[in-house]
Amino acid sequence: MFLLEPIRVLFALCESICLFFAVWIVNGKRTRPGDYFAKLNRMKLYANRAQDALPQTVMYGAVLDHFTRERDDGRTPKCLVVGYDGARADAPAITTSDSEAGIQALLDDGGAAWNVFTGGNLGNLQKTDTAPGWMTMLTGRWAVQKNGGGHGVTGNRAPKAREPKVLFTELLERGLTGQSAFIVNWKGHFVSDDANYQNDIAYCGEKGLGAKWITEKDDTATFERTLAEVNDPAAGMVMCILEHCDNAAGGRGSYNPVYVEEMRQAEHEAHALIQAVKARPSYNSEDWLLIITSDHGGTHRGHGNQFAETRQVFLASNKRLEFGAQEKNRYIF
Repeated sequence: MFLLEPIRVLFALCESICLFFAVWIVNGKRTRPGDYFAKLNRMKLYANRAQDALPQTVMYGAVLDHFTRERDDGRTPKCLVVGYDGARADAPAITTSDSEAGIQALLDDGGAAWNVFTGGNLGNLQKTDTAPGWMTMLTGRWAVQKNGGGHGVTGNRAPKAREPKVLFTELLERGLTGQSAFIVNWKGHFVSDDANYQNDIAYCGEKGLGAKWITEKDDTATFERTLAEVNDPAAGMVMCILEHCDNAAGGRGSYNPVYVEEMRQAEHEAHALIQAVKARPSYNSEDWLLIITSDHGGTHRGHGNQFAETRQVFLASNKRLEFGAQEKNRYIF
C-alpha cells in the first residue's frame, strides 16, 4: 500500500510524456497539450479529466441506448441534440455565470458534461473538420477503422457510403421513433454536389422513412426551424447544428470578442430550445435526452490539425450517461 501513491504519480507522468510526444510527432512541431489540459481541469466543469477524454463516438451509443432501454413508467423516448460547430472545450467557461446558457441548464437538471476528443487515434487519424466530426458522432465510427467499417468521410467534401447507417436512419428503420429532423445551414451537409449525407437522404426516401433533412439560410433560421420541430407533437429525434463559433472572425478562443459573443448566442438559443422541450403539453409522458456537443475545436489559425485545442471538445447532457468499456478507448493517439 505504501508504494501505491508513488506508482500512480509515476504512471501519470509517463502518460503525460507519451501524450506530449504523440502530439509532437503528429503535428510535426512542438506543442504543449498539458497546459491546455490543465486549463480545462481547472474549469471543474467536466466529469472526467481532460487527459481522460472520451472519443466522440460515444454520442451514437448514448442516443441509441436511450431509445432502446426498457422503461417501467411507459414514457416515450425522445432526443434533442444541439451542435455547436467549432466550439472548443474551454468555450463553456464563457457562459458559466449566464442564467440563460444551454449547457448550464443541462447541469442544473442533474446532468453532466464530459471531455470528449475528435480527430481519431493513432492508426486511424482524421481531420478535425466539420464533416468528419459530426459523421463520427452520428455513426459511432471513425472515418477509418483499423478493422474496417469506418464511415469514410475523411474531409468536408466526401459523401458517406450507405453503410454504416447514421443514427437517424437506424432509429427510424428499427421503429424506435417515427420521425427525425436534422436542421443545418452549411450546404455541405445535404445540398452540395458532394454532400456528406446524400446517400442517407436517398436511402430514407427509397424506404419511406420519416426523416427530414433541412437546410436553412443561417443560424437564426436554423434555430427557428428547430424550435418548430421541437414543438411538433410527432417529434422524435431532433438535431440541429449552429455555426456561430465556427463562423467567428478573427480566430477561435476566449481572446476573440467575436468568438465570445457567438458562443453566448449559441448558448442562448440552446437554452430556448431546452425550455421549449419542457413546455411541450406531452412532456410528462415523454423521456427526453438532451445533448449539447461540438464537432471540433480550433486555434487562431483554424482547425483540421491535431492540436489539443482542436481535438478537445465536449458533450453535455441532462442525464448522467454511462459509457460502455469499448467506448472508453484511450485519448493517447
